[in-house]
Amino acid sequence: MIKKIKKVLVPIFLSVVCGSIFGRLVYSVYDSELENVINGKKVYLIQSGAYSSYDTMVSNTSLGNYVYYEDDGLFKSIIGITGNFDNIEKIKNTYEGEVIVSEYYSMDLELLKKIEGYDKKIDASNNLDNTKKIVVEMLSLYKNKDTTLKKIVS
Repeated sequence: MIKKIKKVLVPIFLSVVCGSIFGRLVYSVYDSELENVINGKKVYLIQSGAYSSYDTMVSNTSLGNYVYYEDDGLFKSIIGITGNFDNIEKIKNTYEGEVIVSEYYSMDLELLKKIEGYDKKIDASNNLDNTKKIVVEMLSLYKNKDTTLKKIVS
């Protein structure tokens, strides 16, 4: 009888120990990833299009002031960046055509402070031309800068 109990208890004990170890490992990976996202601040990227190649993006994007990045094998042209949800509509109105708004998190505190400053300027702007100038200045923050953003998956 004791041998049968040992045969059952040993595998159960080993399963609990292995499960505990792997559970802690998986939790630590997701916990650090979640902490990075929580410590960041939400920014909105206003995108004019997504293209399969760089050359297609350049030929189809008539705007001279945009930044681009590659995501999921597509080149995406960004015509506006804001941290203020209310400014999205103002930025959309400065350009003609359809745009896509994507939400990301950034942890670059210096960049976030600059975006916040530009957002205040956009809030105060009542003129489309002034808003467009501010947006062009804001885009210069991203030109030639490797900035890591975490996509918000909905």
